[in-house]
Amino acid sequence: MSAKLGGGTSEALARALASPRETAKHLLGRPFMALLTVTLGAYAISALVVANYFAQHASAVQIGLGLALFSVLWVGGAWLLVLTPLSTHLVDTQRDLLARSASAEERLRAHENDARLQYALEIAEDEAAVLRIAEQALQVMASGSAAQLLLAANPDGEIDRVITVGDMPDAARCQIRRPGDCPTIRRGQGMVYEDSMALSACPGLGGQIDSNCAAACTPLFVAGRGAGMVRSLGETGDPDLFRLLQLLTTHANRIGTRLAVIRSVAASEMKAATDPLTGLSNRRVLEGRLASLLDRQSPFALVIADIDHFKKVNDTHGHEVGDRSLVVFAKTLQQSVRGEDLVCRFGGEEFVVLLPNFDATRAAQVVDRVRTELPRITQRNALPSFSFSAGVVDHGHARAADELLRIADETLYRAKTEGRNRVLVAEAISPAYPAGQG
Repeated sequence: MSAKLGGGTSEALARALASPRETAKHLLGRPFMALLTVTLGAYAISALVVANYFAQHASAVQIGLGLALFSVLWVGGAWLLVLTPLSTHLVDTQRDLLARSASAEERLRAHENDARLQYALEIAEDEAAVLRIAEQALQVMASGSAAQLLLAANPDGEIDRVITVGDMPDAARCQIRRPGDCPTIRRGQGMVYEDSMALSACPGLGGQIDSNCAAACTPLFVAGRGAGMVRSLGETGDPDLFRLLQLLTTHANRIGTRLAVIRSVAASEMKAATDPLTGLSNRRVLEGRLASLLDRQSPFALVIADIDHFKKVNDTHGHEVGDRSLVVFAKTLQQSVRGEDLVCRFGGEEFVVLLPNFDATRAAQVVDRVRTELPRITQRNALPSFSFSAGVVDHGHARAADELLRIADETLYRAKTEGRNRVLVAEAISPAYPAGQG
């Protein structure tokens, strides 16, 4: 990819270099030939005068020498008059040639950096990887200048990720808190703020920095919505800020496009793994976590909980109240366990809790506390009172996921038949490997 890119840009560079040479040849050729013709003509005239008058006049030699001297002086002056602007033009042409060469090389570097950025982003698998690549690219682009990338996970929320490269004073850091507060996002295009003390200064600077500071800022859109911005600082009146703005815009577009893809995939995966009513993980996630714990032979406990007489709640109070009851129960379970524990909706009014490094006895204690607190929670949420029953197993009851779920379900059924509103631990526990302390 780099070779192909370099070849195309090298040809452009060659054309840029050849153009000034052709121009110089064209401009130098005609004056030189004209001046050479005049010079030869002058000497020819001098020679004819000397030849014609040498035999007739004793002073022909003096006349010839005078004419020759006149020719030399005239031609020398003519050369001086012609070569002075030509030399000036040659200097200007050389400057133009060097400028074109530098510009072509700069475009080549920018093109190659953009190609590398695009390829790196294509293989980035998550948002963290994208932001690491964005930081590296920003360092290259800013070339030692201070620059920032600001991003919000939610375009309607606050900026929660800030990447800063270079030596940026605290007073120069962007003060924008929400994407919608940034003028570049509202306008949908990049802007150069040429003086931080002007009335039209960047609101992100807040007038807290010297007047010799300017900023180039461009919006970062994710899936068509302004989610952040990329900005760089410079000196007031620096024309390079406009060139830098083009690079920042390309950078922001690449980052935004990749983030949109990654966020879309993540949202789809989350939707496929989440129960739409309660927001809990679904059975698919449980099966994956349970298989992983069994493969590693890690200790864990598993609870199946089922709301008692839930059909009666629906029939008496309506499905809306029934749905609210499910949501409150799900939230109560989620808040009663640790961050590493998994609570999922197993189907209908049935829920499963997976607790790594717990045995069945400890898990039963946790769930029983929920059972005790549930009447107070339902009353606080203006719901009809309901209870639940639960069956608890741990890693010692079986080595297969299906068998563990079957034993837990049988224990739940026993809790129902014994009067409901209770938590029972499966019988015949014989640990296959030691339980953790959790």
